[in-house]
Amino acid sequence: MVLAVAVLGAFVMQARAWAFLCDDAYISFRYAEHLGHYGMPVFNVVEPPERVEGYTNFAWVALLALGSALGIEPPTLAPALTVLSSAALISLCVLLLRALRDEWTAPLRPLHLAPAVLLVAMPEAMVWSGSGLETSFAAAVVLASMVAWLRGRLVAAAGLAALAGLTRPDALLPIAALGLGWLGVALAKRRGTAEVPWRRVGLAALAFVVPLGAHLLWRRAYYGAWVPNTWPIKAHGMLLRDTYGQAYLSAWVGHVHLAWWAPLALLLRPRHAVLALPLAAVLGYGWYVGGDFMAYSRFYIVATACFATLVGWLLSDLVALLEPSLGVRASWISLGVLVVAAGLLGREARARHAHDVAQGGKWIDGMWEGTEAMDRFARVGAAAGSWMHENLPADTWITVGAAGAVPYAAKLPTIDAYGLVDPVIATMPEAGPYTGKGARPGHQLQAPRKYIRSRDPDLLCHVGYRGPRAPSERRQPRGYARGYRWACIDLPEVRDRHGDPMPEGVYCCRRPVDHVVGPFGEDR
Repeated sequence: MVLAVAVLGAFVMQARAWAFLCDDAYISFRYAEHLGHYGMPVFNVVEPPERVEGYTNFAWVALLALGSALGIEPPTLAPALTVLSSAALISLCVLLLRALRDEWTAPLRPLHLAPAVLLVAMPEAMVWSGSGLETSFAAAVVLASMVAWLRGRLVAAAGLAALAGLTRPDALLPIAALGLGWLGVALAKRRGTAEVPWRRVGLAALAFVVPLGAHLLWRRAYYGAWVPNTWPIKAHGMLLRDTYGQAYLSAWVGHVHLAWWAPLALLLRPRHAVLALPLAAVLGYGWYVGGDFMAYSRFYIVATACFATLVGWLLSDLVALLEPSLGVRASWISLGVLVVAAGLLGREARARHAHDVAQGGKWIDGMWEGTEAMDRFARVGAAAGSWMHENLPADTWITVGAAGAVPYAAKLPTIDAYGLVDPVIATMPEAGPYTGKGARPGHQLQAPRKYIRSRDPDLLCHVGYRGPRAPSERRQPRGYARGYRWACIDLPEVRDRHGDPMPEGVYCCRRPVDHVVGPFGEDR
């Protein structure tokens, strides 16, 4: 089918164009490597052990750890898995549409591909296909659970829901919302009095509760907490819901062009709640937690998938409504609307990609971190970390303000000034939260200077500097002036994701003057 080939071609082009590695992905990479190599899911392999769950994606970490144990390191494995997951997500949306329309066994029709046609044209879906984050993997598992549920495969749906919850706890929200919508539709059709398949329900309950319950008990035993450390660190994002949260929701609404499809709302019926409820739940949750500073609606990927599927469903309903009077022309009209919309979205995607690249590492509109900025930040961090690994003693302690590529490549014990992988910062009232100008979701706590000094790190990179040349000693971070000096790394050549060399530069940290750290001594 011509349309299917076009979708495949667009997927490949978009995946290649947007490919990047996110700095945040390296947090999971480090946990995964330590689990795969040492059998310890920790950020710092030190004595005494620092058991801090600074990740919220256990299944993803475990999967990468398996690859690491087999000799496939996370930066290689993760992008391959995310591309496959993105392809699976798009395919599952097509299957979901067929299940919703009770056309599972019907021949494949062009409008069945409507979700795929729209998703491959949307950066909100395609950007995360190669980021190294668990985003597309978690979304694919959510859609797989939905498809299994609607096909009556309750045990499979429950098992997949458990896997989704182990990948990202908030992935359970759209599945639960779909369940409520499904129950409401069933009751409306008076199917609520039908005989309940108690055996299958019981097995499904076990398939859901046992994995999640076992992981919960393991977390409590291993980390000493019922929830990941990411929760208390990032919970303060709710204080930004009227700034970042509102802007995040508005950006998604604008970029998927919700207004284009407003006329289709006239076709909405109670049965559509099966998709409308998960869509609304994900959008509401993203706003409630304060959104994100990364561009392209990472938190809304399941909402984007549900939206594209709902549009396909409504277009199919439109065909059914118009067929008695227009015959086969009704299908061609709906298909034409779909193709034109996808073409406009694709043209806009190219323009957005060009604008992102043109920023040269600067943030989009001063508020959103685009793929170019994320990729460059991670590449510089990886280069600096690699230099540290090769030139500094293995017991060198560093601090960072981004616990991603730098500590992953450095393989040095690290203090995260934002507290994500730290055992105590989340409990310190003096650490924040900061909600003033420039506050970003997930980065509202910061370790007090007193605490940093008490840990006596060798290099303080969280108050460091990245730029074209080493800063003067007159440029001194507040609180780290007297008794500290700059220790700067002349970065090796770093190429961007397009293969072009990036401008030469330095990566600088503050060093206590009484610490001799590798080549950095008292005379330097």
